[in-house]
Amino acid sequence: MSRPRWDDWALGIADAVATRGDCTRSQVGAVLLDTKHRVVMTGYNGTVPGKAGCLEGFCPRGRLTYDQIPAGADYGNCVALHAEENLLIHARREDLAGGTVYVTRAPCYRCLPRLEAAGVHRIVWRTETGMEAKILSWDE
Repeated sequence: MSRPRWDDWALGIADAVATRGDCTRSQVGAVLLDTKHRVVMTGYNGTVPGKAGCLEGFCPRGRLTYDQIPAGADYGNCVALHAEENLLIHARREDLAGGTVYVTRAPCYRCLPRLEAAGVHRIVWRTETGMEAKILSWDE
């Protein structure tokens, strides 16, 4: 029996984290591995703790079908934080620097620059045909 590659292993953890997501449209999980491949933070999509969320029917976007508002369209009517945002809010700066974030789906246009600004070096997500990775910063 062989051990899984780091990327496959970490994406499996992100899959487990996603099950906590509070969204009727998509449950997303994210996990941060530091430069030594240690899991240091996770995040999933959902509202601020203590506030009613999408699964309780309190998100305008969550009450719409994909025909009414396609995936990836404007998030202005969504009450949730993205999985990557929740991870960034709770992670330590020193753990982010040079780390890799694994997400269960492609990061959106607003999460990519936030991850880069936080010092994340690489982000990996699963696609329909495998996985994709993006280097966010060459500075380490």
